[in-house]
Amino acid sequence: MLYRRKRKKGRIVFAICLLLLLVGFTYGYISNNKPLNKPDNISELADNNEKDVRKVNENKVVEDSKKEDDEIGKGDILERGNKLKVDSQIVFNTYYVKTGGVDTKKTRIPITMSGATLNEFREYIENNYSDWSLRSISVESASLFKQIDGYQPNHFIIQNMDGYIAIYKINEAGEKELYEKTEISISTLSEIDKKKLDKGIFLKSLEEVYSVIEDYSS
Repeated sequence: MLYRRKRKKGRIVFAICLLLLLVGFTYGYISNNKPLNKPDNISELADNNEKDVRKVNENKVVEDSKKEDDEIGKGDILERGNKLKVDSQIVFNTYYVKTGGVDTKKTRIPITMSGATLNEFREYIENNYSDWSLRSISVESASLFKQIDGYQPNHFIIQNMDGYIAIYKINEAGEKELYEKTEISISTLSEIDKKKLDKGIFLKSLEEVYSVIEDYSS
């Protein structure tokens, strides 16, 4: 009787152990075969990184394209800025040695030169005004200089002519032309005034001429 009880108790213990073993095996199998989220997370992270890289590259392409457009725009402005305009000028400065004055004249460029480059403008000046010195040049104007051993045009000189005061006018060539011979004798003038008239007194207008003559005649 006692033996049977012990045997029955042993079977129960064995059954419990077997059940526990079966439960542990089942849990381990399920744990090992359970889908993991790690691979999905890695794939999602890789996709995000790829999208970020693609976005950065796209932004760089846009920025580079914008910079290129800006450079082209600047080039166009620079190119237009280096072209002659219709109102570009040529300035002629003539220095007259005998009177010490400078005569300045301005003229617009020929219409055919409008839109020409600075180098073309320079070549035009050198070919057409070889007797002038080029002092400065830009797309807006060219400044030319010439020195003449003569008198400044359209001005006047009062001078001694055979003992009388004479009025001379300077023509466009810088040469004296008799304008009027007065009846005012220089014999009554001071030695200083006689020396001035022998050398010639240069005046800019007839008003100045007659003002000086009036002083001599009084």
